Amino acid sequence: MKQRLPPLNAVRVFEAAGRHLSFSRAADELCVTNAAVSLQIKLLEEFLGKKLFHRQNNQLSLTEDGQDYLPRIRESLRSLSKATDRLFSKEANTLRIGVSPSFGSKWLIPRLYRFLKQYPQVNVELATLGGQNHQQYDVCIDDSPASGQNLQIEWLTETDFFPVCSASMPVELQQAPDFLCKTLLHVRSAPPSAHYPTWRQWFGEAGIMHLEPEAGPVFSEAYMALQAAMAGQGLVLGQSILVDHDMAAGRLVRMLDTPVSLRMSYYLLYPQQSQGELAFELFRTWLLDEIRLPLYGSTVSAGGQNPVLPHS
Repeated sequence: MKQRLPPLNAVRVFEAAGRHLSFSRAADELCVTNAAVSLQIKLLEEFLGKKLFHRQNNQLSLTEDGQDYLPRIRESLRSLSKATDRLFSKEANTLRIGVSPSFGSKWLIPRLYRFLKQYPQVNVELATLGGQNHQQYDVCIDDSPASGQNLQIEWLTETDFFPVCSASMPVELQQAPDFLCKTLLHVRSAPPSAHYPTWRQWFGEAGIMHLEPEAGPVFSEAYMALQAAMAGQGLVLGQSILVDHDMAAGRLVRMLDTPVSLRMSYYLLYPQQSQGELAFELFRTWLLDEIRLPLYGSTVSAGGQNPVLPHS
């Protein structure tokens, strides 16, 4: 008979929320947002086909099914934790992660503490990718699928592009046509990446005329151009996945809501021998869950108000 197993992350969230009888306190314990807790509870209730909580007058209580389920899954989680600890005690679990510099500095590092808190037994070694050295690592995150290296490749996520500038720039200069007078900051790797769009491409898709779309300083990495933009040195095409942290913290704002079709993908790459290794499997599961959480600054635009960034 095929076993029906609920999503582990949702079970962990339910245990914390049921213990505290509070979504916000569960969110604090697990280092996630209240919205993420609500989403996981909804996924678990849909999987079970039963309500686990009563919500009334800002009070949270367990339903009869929730009261029955909580102690059983708590014991299961305790057994799973003990089994995992025994495995960790048998061998060192060092995970070597290779990551593109901009994704590492702007997306992974601001969130990595959550993985380390959840799995303190895993020793993480993080390094930037240089050239085609993916096989030196247990797992890599890159914007190129790196074919021909005998690697397992998984599509991770997709990001769009839009102009961003320093939040300290006067609001009237954050709008068209005035922003066209500002310095354009360019990202151009060596060798040039076919994935990162140019200002000329963006202006063309947005239907905006610009006389000198190639003028302005050039940076080999996106995080360098973003740092220059935050310092008020110009405008840069930001990837939504890389600028959300700075937008939510009030360092960057989006300029224009003009939709364009320019996209770039990120991939998870790893040698076949990484599969089945506990540290790798824990990181991969955590990463796939984390990458699907809502962006902190996804609703922040020029002249808008930044939401509070949890645990920054």
